[in-house]
Amino acid sequence: LLNLVRRSSQTDIYIFGLSFISIFVLAGFLLTHGIRSTFHEYGEIIHRYLFIRVFPAHVTCLLIQIYLTAAISIDRFLLICRWRTFSYRKWRTPKRIIFIILSITLFSILYCLPFWFEHVLIDNQYISLSSIGSQPLFRLLMRQYLYFIFVFFLPMSSIIICTLSIIHTLCNLTKNKYKHHVHYFHRKKHSRKIHTLLLSIMIIFLSTQLPYFIFNVIYALHGPSLMENIRARQYLVINNLLSTINASTTFILYALFGTKNSNNSQNI
Repeated sequence: LLNLVRRSSQTDIYIFGLSFISIFVLAGFLLTHGIRSTFHEYGEIIHRYLFIRVFPAHVTCLLIQIYLTAAISIDRFLLICRWRTFSYRKWRTPKRIIFIILSITLFSILYCLPFWFEHVLIDNQYISLSSIGSQPLFRLLMRQYLYFIFVFFLPMSSIIICTLSIIHTLCNLTKNKYKHHVHYFHRKKHSRKIHTLLLSIMIIFLSTQLPYFIFNVIYALHGPSLMENIRARQYLVINNLLSTINASTTFILYALFGTKNSNNSQNI
């Protein structure tokens, strides 16, 4: 933010926002799962007080992270695949990118508001579903239908479609040597970097969110009693590990592509 060059780069703003929210995602996993697993004697007591307050915020950060990933894919799709027919590059200013990020944040906060009323702490002893959270309609909407539409289908389909379109466009640009030889190899090098970035985002997103989607659908069908099954708890641990890897890998993507992709998109 203090660097004027990076602050004026639209791509860096996107990836910086994704990296920044990943910090809170990692912190959420630490507070909701890490402390409980590390400190066996006092971890459960701390977990009871933290879970009700941290879990809704953690879910909000996860949703912001998902939609920022989709926004980066759509941004690259418009830059690479629609640059001839749509003046997106002129419209794509740092202020508008920041506005998109803030809009995603506001939408995620509003979407996740019901989760603040899902659980209650009873007699400072155990966590239970509240009168709102135990409603079948609440679990059907928030844990199944709305989750499928807004958390899984929309961002997942956007990333897949945009990534496949970008790969197809870059392959066609590589084959068509209609400009001089030097510029062709220059473009090919930049195309490879963007191709790697988008492919990495798609693979990481698919590998981390698909297991979570399956778990949430099963959880919506069976309810909290599902967690009495040891295999379900083990599956949840694996899902948390995958999402932690996703959040951690974002920093690597930002380090590799954060300052270079802004120039790459202009050359393409």
